[in-house]
Amino acid sequence: MAKPATTEWNDRKIWESSGFLRFLTDHDIDASDLLSSTTKRDLLRYIRLKQVNNSGKVEDDRLQLIAADLARKATRKVSAEFEPKGCPWLPGFYSLPVSAPLASVDLYKKGEVYGIDISSGYAVKLLNLEPGEHVLDLCCAPGAKLAMVADLLHLCGSVTGVDCSRSRLGACKQLVHKYGLVESQSESEQWRCRLFHADGSTFSIGPKTECMHLDGVELLFDTNEIASRSSKSRMRKRKNKSARSRDAKRQKVLEHDSTLYDKVLVDAECTHDGSIRHLQRLNSTSRWNEYVRDHLNLSEIERILKLQRALIRNGFSLLRSGGLLIYSTCSLSFKQNEEIVSELLQDEPLALLDPIVAGNDVPCREGKLPGTLRFIPSQNTSGLFIARIRKINQ
Repeated sequence: MAKPATTEWNDRKIWESSGFLRFLTDHDIDASDLLSSTTKRDLLRYIRLKQVNNSGKVEDDRLQLIAADLARKATRKVSAEFEPKGCPWLPGFYSLPVSAPLASVDLYKKGEVYGIDISSGYAVKLLNLEPGEHVLDLCCAPGAKLAMVADLLHLCGSVTGVDCSRSRLGACKQLVHKYGLVESQSESEQWRCRLFHADGSTFSIGPKTECMHLDGVELLFDTNEIASRSSKSRMRKRKNKSARSRDAKRQKVLEHDSTLYDKVLVDAECTHDGSIRHLQRLNSTSRWNEYVRDHLNLSEIERILKLQRALIRNGFSLLRSGGLLIYSTCSLSFKQNEEIVSELLQDEPLALLDPIVAGNDVPCREGKLPGTLRFIPSQNTSGLFIARIRKINQ
């Protein structure tokens, strides 16, 4: 069978014939935010250097190593093209051309460099994390934001990741190991990271509740369990399938604790219409038709809106008084963003919008709900809506 003819992902005629333009209109999205001259060029990719307790000189050394390694891998004589360029409005982040073979860089393989979009990094920054806090990351897979959260906590406190995809949680678990987030380097600081396979809209386990298995909840990873293993237990064979199945059927809460989370991150499932990298994969008429038919139909959009309402409300219920919640999506849809947040503010008397004031150098604009913000793909970032909500002290 012949392969479908490829086309430019941003062909407006295909957008119109597939129904994508109609979706943009229905959801109050300006097509020019996707079709600008900036997005017709290759987007930049962003990296973040893992925090180390060293001077800026060490950071400079790592940047030089990255540039030199990229130049060698790309067989370039001059490394200037691949020199990471610092982001003035988000310290620790650097840009590279998308052609840079980052996966082959030694420091990336060793877990010294994170690959994460800068708009997502800004959302994490807005949590104002402090070491010792307990953080909940709903919809945590594939794990880049969770890894950044752990790094900003200096492995002091806890981060709990929840996702409904078991396979994507496997990737998240790999990142936790890769970036050395299993145990704190200081014996005086307590650190814990847990990953749960569960529905984020109904998840109800607090940061200090000891849990193994509940209906619809499976603990896939726990740094406390790893730390408590003896050298002998590490050598044991993995449980066979039947044993794992029996464990999964057990319903067991070992110890309940009413402590809630200091910070909650809800990066909700959405239609991905603001993710240029997602849209760039739609390089044929048939792929555009499939995307619109399968993901932008009315019943699917209603399912997503229902899920988003449930996720933000459940995340808020698990937030302590005075705590902060970040709600974000990579959609530019007013219905999936400002409307979801406005409904929560209207229905929850303890929910208060904490206005985000971005500097003039941050490439974003205010959302249609004052105090929220949007990163737009035309500004050479991934599209992202961000709202910050505080739970009023009772």
